[in-house]
Amino acid sequence: MSARERAARSTHDGVRVLPLVGAPVLPMPAHVRQAVADAMNQPDPRNSRGLPELRMAIAAELRRDHGLRVDPDRRLLITHGAMHGLSLVLRTMLAPGDEVIVPTPTFFFDGLIRESGATPAYVPSLEGDGWALDPARLEAAITPRSRAILLCNPNNPTGYLPDAATIAAVVDIAARHRLLVVSDDSWQHFTYDGRHYQPVEAFADRWPHIVTITSLSKYYALATWRLGYVVAPPAIIDALERRLQWEAVCCGVVPQRAAVATLTGPRDWLDRALSTYQAKRDLVCDGIAASGLPDPVRPAAGAFLLADCSRLGKTPADIDRTLLRHGIATIRGADMHAPDTHVRLTFGSSNQVLNELVNALTQAHQESATVRP
Repeated sequence: MSARERAARSTHDGVRVLPLVGAPVLPMPAHVRQAVADAMNQPDPRNSRGLPELRMAIAAELRRDHGLRVDPDRRLLITHGAMHGLSLVLRTMLAPGDEVIVPTPTFFFDGLIRESGATPAYVPSLEGDGWALDPARLEAAITPRSRAILLCNPNNPTGYLPDAATIAAVVDIAARHRLLVVSDDSWQHFTYDGRHYQPVEAFADRWPHIVTITSLSKYYALATWRLGYVVAPPAIIDALERRLQWEAVCCGVVPQRAAVATLTGPRDWLDRALSTYQAKRDLVCDGIAASGLPDPVRPAAGAFLLADCSRLGKTPADIDRTLLRHGIATIRGADMHAPDTHVRLTFGSSNQVLNELVNALTQAHQESATVRP
């Protein structure tokens, strides 16, 4: 049973499930609404790579924010979100029998990899190391069947943010073994404590076989429009476009016009939401520590963390039932290749909801402590 189904069952049983979210859910401002209204009266250009205006806006932002020079005509493809982009990349670049090296804990990449006919080879990171990626352990997992390394940068669900030295080490490993590097960078804007996101693409001069997939749902608050993009070498973009043409022809012009307005217009409405996330993270991390549960690894990025809930039950099912009784719906750690004593919590909700979360965790721990033998 999925997390959503378990939460729905709890709601049916009369338990109020807390509305925990990750990415901000924001009303569209006037300039985005106007762009959408105007788009409905314009012809559909049906460009399979995406609207030129949107690709140009993305390329300009990559250059401004990260110093990356990306040709918008040859190296960018607009997709129906990051998951669609990942699916296109993996099914285009992999073949049955290939292996993909994946550091864990990690997002739900398993199905995407297996749909391509390949097999994931998971390389665990350790909580005691702050969930940091270990390049030596990653390289030791490579076999003659290895075809690619798949990263989540920043990492979902741990909030680990690899630094430049770590990214460089991964790229050098890929170069030595002639592997493709694929990186899901959907949460790149959510970084804390003065830390900075390091794009893998910045090391393309060391090894050019790099593909970056990004969602426009997170910082840009465009989740309902389902848009993302892929940055890759021209030959890969050409192959991805051919597959996209057969599967979907192109992405809708109205969502793309909304994205253009979002990327090129005022950002104050986005930055206000983003500026609250470090405080939200601290509220939840401090609250978990005060609840009696083990201190979590404080995420350096993202909108989620892994919480050790081993004190709430003897088995993952016990932990899940305890949390749901207190209105907390989570993703089980084992579902993200994390320890099965852990769960993923998101902290993008309002402070009122997050305070309710902390109080519920405290109550859950107190009740579990009274019945523990």
